Amino acid sequence: MAIADASVWTADGRVAGRVPFDELLESAARHDGFAWIELVDPSQDELLAVARELELHHLLVEDVLQRGQRPKLEPYDGITYCVVHRLERRGDALEPQELHAIIAERCAVTVSWSSPLEALRARLAEGTPSVPRSPAALLYLLLDDTADAHADLAEELREEIVELESAFFGDADPATVEVYRAMRRVLALERVAEPIAGIVERFAGRLPDDADELHRHLRDVDDHARRTAARAGGMRTLLTGLLQLAAARVTERQNDEMRAMTEQQVVQNDQTKRVTSWAAILFAPTLIAGIYGMNFRTMPELHWLLGYPFALLLMVLLALGLYLAFKRKHWL
Repeated sequence: MAIADASVWTADGRVAGRVPFDELLESAARHDGFAWIELVDPSQDELLAVARELELHHLLVEDVLQRGQRPKLEPYDGITYCVVHRLERRGDALEPQELHAIIAERCAVTVSWSSPLEALRARLAEGTPSVPRSPAALLYLLLDDTADAHADLAEELREEIVELESAFFGDADPATVEVYRAMRRVLALERVAEPIAGIVERFAGRLPDDADELHRHLRDVDDHARRTAARAGGMRTLLTGLLQLAAARVTERQNDEMRAMTEQQVVQNDQTKRVTSWAAILFAPTLIAGIYGMNFRTMPELHWLLGYPFALLLMVLLALGLYLAFKRKHWL
């Protein structure tokens, strides 16, 4: 059976010695404490065996078997069923983890699919001032540990975003891909951090009125959870602004390139106009000279005394007329 740990706890701490699984509840009642069963990556048969031993509600068992549950806290016939999601850093990636907690008066069951809850066990062994060890205290520690982990992750992401923001206003090109990756991490944090406050509120509403110290500790967890969710929302807004800034810079750079291309085309058009104008001006005298150079017998002005000056004058006048026409059109 995938039982990472099965233990009995009292107000003084953990009861020494290993207790068989089928004797946990009796041992907890005998020591006036509670039993904690920690399951890690259990199979369906193993979960059903625990459910039969503890007489858990069949709908609760279905939720645990299906996994992929949304973060929530629900009552089941005197039992509190809680699902929390948390993130763990693995290099640049964030791995989501799903934790289920089943809290009864004399028993607590935690189900995870990653690694044993060593840190949670150590905190329960250390104890919380003015809060006696109980299944409710165990759930508080689970929520508090999750909220603290989210707060630490939010601080790490904030430092990364500060570096990205500094790069955006430096000389380097904006690291748009890194901004997208940071946005994905922030959104993942926001998804798991935001529901914690609602879970804490519902859990506090199910506690007895005389549990004043536990209520105070839960208010602290609620404050941490809300602050982390607000920080995640602020980081998401900042990253959205950085992405918009990156898009604006790309658009500005494209506009500069288009402006430079347009200016170059204007210069090329002006040069083309000048070349075309001078080609037309030079073509007119060449045309007249070519006609007069045909030397036909019956050509007009062939034997005219003023024919040569007339041809030159005609060339000059035609070239001058074309020059003035092109000048008026600003081609020259």
